[in-house]
Amino acid sequence: MAISKADIQTQAISTIRSRLGAEDVTTQHDHRVISQNLSIEIPDRSFTVIIGPNACGKSTLLRTLANLIKPLAGHVLLDGKN
Repeated sequence: MAISKADIQTQAISTIRSRLGAEDVTTQHDHRVISQNLSIEIPDRSFTVIIGPNACGKSTLLRTLANLIKPLAGHVLLDGKN
C-alpha cells in the first residue's frame, strides 16, 4: 500500500505538540503592563522568532516563559503543566 504525500503531511501535523506555551498571561516591567491576556503556543522542535522595536517587551516575554518573572495573571505551561 502506497502512502501519499498528503497522508504524510496530515500525520506530521497531527503529531505536532506544543511544548512551551502561555495562557492569558499578563506581565509587567517597572509597574508598566507589557503584555495583557497573551496566549502563545510554541510547537515542539520548532524555531520561533520574536521581533519588535526596542522596549516593546520581547525580553520580558522570554523571562516570563522561562519562569524568571512571575506573570500578574495567567499561566506559563511546559508540556501542558504549570
